[in-house]
Amino acid sequence: MKGALWLRGAVLAAMMVLMCAGAALAKQVIVMNGTTFEIHALALSPSESNDWGDDLLGNDILSPGEGLRINISGSANNWDLAAEDGEGTVVEFKNLDLRQVGTVTLHSDGTATLE
Repeated sequence: MKGALWLRGAVLAAMMVLMCAGAALAKQVIVMNGTTFEIHALALSPSESNDWGDDLLGNDILSPGEGLRINISGSANNWDLAAEDGEGTVVEFKNLDLRQVGTVTLHSDGTATLE
């Protein structure tokens, strides 16, 4: 009887750990345009990747002062964002640790404020 109770407890504990680990891999972050230019394309990728993800804006434009809620999933600790203006100039924001962040404010000089 004690062995069965212990086994049931161990199984429940393992399930809780797996559910918490899965939840840690997906989150929402608000990206604020703190630049002086309109962002016509915005891409996200893990810092260790050589490729950018899809354009998160689609046909939209993110004007200065506006924000966009994005979904982040994956096991990377650090992420890169790329913002492209209407003339095709790209500003990259590198090695952003987004694990404990709710808002990322992008600045024209390629820096970002993480809150």
